[in-house]
Amino acid sequence: MKSAIVGANGYIGKHLVKYLQKYNAIIECYDMAQESNLPNYKRVDITDKQSINSINLDVDYIFMFAGLTGTYVGFDKFDDYININERGLCNLLNVIRNSSFRPKVIFPSTRLVYKGDDRPLKEEDEKESKTIYAANKLACEGYLKAYHDSFDIPYTIFRICLPYGNLLSSDYSFGTVGFFIKQAKAGNNITLYGGGTIKRTFTHMEDLCYQIVEAAFRAESNGQIYNVGGETLSLHDAADIIANKYGTNVVAVPWPEKDLRIESDHTYFDDSKIQSLLHLKPYKRLVEFTNDL
Repeated sequence: MKSAIVGANGYIGKHLVKYLQKYNAIIECYDMAQESNLPNYKRVDITDKQSINSINLDVDYIFMFAGLTGTYVGFDKFDDYININERGLCNLLNVIRNSSFRPKVIFPSTRLVYKGDDRPLKEEDEKESKTIYAANKLACEGYLKAYHDSFDIPYTIFRICLPYGNLLSSDYSFGTVGFFIKQAKAGNNITLYGGGTIKRTFTHMEDLCYQIVEAAFRAESNGQIYNVGGETLSLHDAADIIANKYGTNVVAVPWPEKDLRIESDHTYFDDSKIQSLLHLKPYKRLVEFTNDL
């Protein structure tokens, strides 16, 4: 089994490298940095058509995890977001299209493509783009289907909500949970816009990697989109778990108008589709992770 990971220096990319090593997979790693200690590493700029030709397509899977994330900043840097998040994927798909190889492209999408609602969201539920990043991801989902239908390029898409945790070291967690831990460890109260009543699906990195890799390996996942499963909590409940660990408090603060305009409200997942594929064990809970900090 051979896999290429594009965006291998990123938070999820590095974890995928570690996870795939359990399978004794041949792994080739690509990213923008000139050097890396990752295995079989090569620098690639996905916005450069010449550079992206250096990706080895003679692999079984390409995990396309390169991209820019963020919400409001996308409006200020829309050129970068379109070039990297959309044109980068299309550059890769065109290289595959014009080759004799058909590796399966594994792609991460986001909760932000959904119109928020206080119920578990299914893959087919209503979509909404409140940010450039969300629009990028919806467009990329469409590009993958179009190239699949016209050129038989296989793919699987995973919509991810809030990943957290770290299998590589004990001193870092990503995104929302990382922010909560940083504040609480410093002895500060955790501040939440509007009190944090909105709900999310929290997925530990071990569960995230398992779902992505195991589902990607299944032939029946070709052409499919899956919500990545996890534990559903309100932001307040999640922050409270971490605040209690460090003896701090959770404090409500008013929403800034610009952030409220792009807030997606409740976005937590119905994971029955990926459950039916993988028959998943119970997910790691945030309180279990926090107890180990």
